[in-house]
Amino acid sequence: MSTFASTAGRRVVFLIYAVAVSVSALFGYVLGYVVQPNVLDGTVGSLGPITFALTPLNLAVYGAVMVGVSLGVVLALVSYASRYDDATPTDTEPNEEG
Repeated sequence: MSTFASTAGRRVVFLIYAVAVSVSALFGYVLGYVVQPNVLDGTVGSLGPITFALTPLNLAVYGAVMVGVSLGVVLALVSYASRYDDATPTDTEPNEEG
């Protein structure tokens, strides 16, 4: 694989990652805007011991962080594994049987 194709492929993957994080932040903001009128009755979200009000900004940050961390871990593992990928075929001759 050429260096240009490898670099272009990585850029596309990171672009898709950035778009996914941005879209999740946008959806979080919209969800917070829709849920915000119900916040007046004391509705809060929680993530383990951390509690937060359901505002558009909080849900946008929550969505971006959760998707960013989830996809980031997978992306880091794939990037690490791709360092050890040897895609060059070996010089073996085919069998007489197959």
